[in-house]
Parts: sequence; C-alpha cells; structure tokens
Amino acid sequence: MKELFRKTWFIVLVTAIITAGAVSGIWLAVSRMSAPTYGGYVAVIKLSGNIAYQKSPISILGATLTPEDVEELVREVEADPYAKAIVLYINSPGGSASASEEIYNILRRLSEARPMVAYISEYGTSGGYYISLAADEIIASPTSVTGSIGAVSIYVNVEGFAEKLGLRYEIFKSGRLKDIGSPLRELTDEERRVLQSMVNSTAKVFLERVREVRGDKIRDWSEILTARPYLGLEARRLGLVDDVGDLEKAISEARRLAGLPETAPYRWVKPKPPSLLDLLLGGESMRPLGVSFELLYMWPPPPLRPFLEEVKSPS
Repeated sequence: MKELFRKTWFIVLVTAIITAGAVSGIWLAVSRMSAPTYGGYVAVIKLSGNIAYQKSPISILGATLTPEDVEELVREVEADPYAKAIVLYINSPGGSASASEEIYNILRRLSEARPMVAYISEYGTSGGYYISLAADEIIASPTSVTGSIGAVSIYVNVEGFAEKLGLRYEIFKSGRLKDIGSPLRELTDEERRVLQSMVNSTAKVFLERVREVRGDKIRDWSEILTARPYLGLEARRLGLVDDVGDLEKAISEARRLAGLPETAPYRWVKPKPPSLLDLLLGGESMRPLGVSFELLYMWPPPPLRPFLEEVKSPS
C-alpha cells in the first residue's frame, strides 16, 4: 500500500512539473505574439542584472545577464523582419569585463542592421554603461545612476581567519607568480604592481571604447577619468548620454530613427523565465572556484552592493 502511495505521488509530481513547463511555454509564446506588428514595431530588449558568464546558482536570489541570454534575444529579433527598431532597456550595475565586451559585440551586430536606442532605467554603470555604447543614442532616466567608467577588482586576504580556524596549507607552484591573488597569504609588492597593471589595462579598453563611440560628445574627460558614477542629469551634461527622459521617450526616438509612425507599437523581448524545474533545482550549477582576483566593470564593487541597496530601500 505504501509503495502504491509513493508511486502515485511521484506520478502526480512529474505531471505537475510537465504541466507547469507547458503552461509557461504557452504563456511565453502568447505574450510574444500579443502586440500587433502591422508594418513594423519597436522591439524593447530587457537587459537586467549583474553581467556574468554564468547565472546565480540560486535563480530566485537575483537576476544575472549572460552573453548567452543576449545572443538568444538578439537572434529572436534578427529573425523578425517586423522588428524595425530596437530599444535596449538597461538596468545593470555591470559585472565581468569580458562578458560585458562580448555582450557589447552581440548588440553591436544588431545595431549595424537596425536603429537602436539604449534606455538606462535605474542602473547603467560600468559594464551596464559599456553595453549601452552599442546603441545609436543613449537616453537615461534623470535619476538613474550611470557612468563609473573604469575597472575594479577586490583582493580578499583570509590568512588570519584561516589561522584562527587552525587551517594549514601548502602551495606548490611552478613560478613565483603562479598563485598571484591567492587569498591565503598577503600580496607581495610585485604582485600588487602586476594586478594594478591588469586593472589599468582593462580600464583602458573601456575608455578607448567610450572615446570611439562618444568622441566629441564628451565634454570633460578629466571628470570621466575619475571613474565616478553620475546621475542621469549629470551624465547628459558631460556627454555620456544624449538625453534624459522615460522609456516612452526612448521608444519614440527609436520610431523616429526607423521612420516608423508614432502609432507604431512596441513589444517586449525578455529572457525566458526560469521553469519550475529550474527553481526546484536552484538554477544552473555553481561557478567553479578559482582565484579571488577578477576583473570587473562594476559599480559599486560586490561587497558594497548590499549596503547601497539598504541605503536606497530603508525598511
């Protein structure tokens, strides 16, 4: 009897998961077809979350934007001849420098074929700003946070903590810099110089991209070089963005660039929501552990983000 009960519950659970997946797929398909296209429409691509190559191991804890996600969204738009113009809806503090560069190149491929306007909603800092450079024009919310043009990395030394726990370790390496950035010991002066050089070189790539795309629009390079973030209104004054406004303004500008009438509709193009199975299993597998040193286009740096969110949203 117990065996029959277990089998019955197993069948019910599997059926529920399959049904939920099917309903999710149908809902997604219907939502993507819900806007009439007529002679053309504006595709609003949602780009939200921390930029990385892998999603969070627990999907429900926060959004992650990966090059794979963006490639899928761009291919969907490229395959639709009625998507005459593009708006990038950006809400990202940045993240991996390499992933930001890859996403920029994917978006640039699309902008070379169709008019594109980037809209910075809340955050468009560091890597979030970097990917906006793929667009023909950038419009930011007046109170959005943008800029922070540069690179950052954080070295965490847990040597003292490991000693308190009584942990002992030995490092075997083929060269003196093989374990550079190891959190198990203090950095040497040589290692500090090497890591700072890597950060500077990564920031230089970012600055050259801004110079290439924004060029004479930038009014004060001395301010930009501080890598500080700016509100949307300040960013317009400095030439980091073309204008300030809301999403509707960005959509209207995209219509104008594409020669579409003001009555032309727009349609959201978003990453697929996680399935029930993804939520149950915790999303994708956890990122493998590596060295603690990672080059980021991100503001603020990861340890400061929880504090900033608490300040922005007091309980």
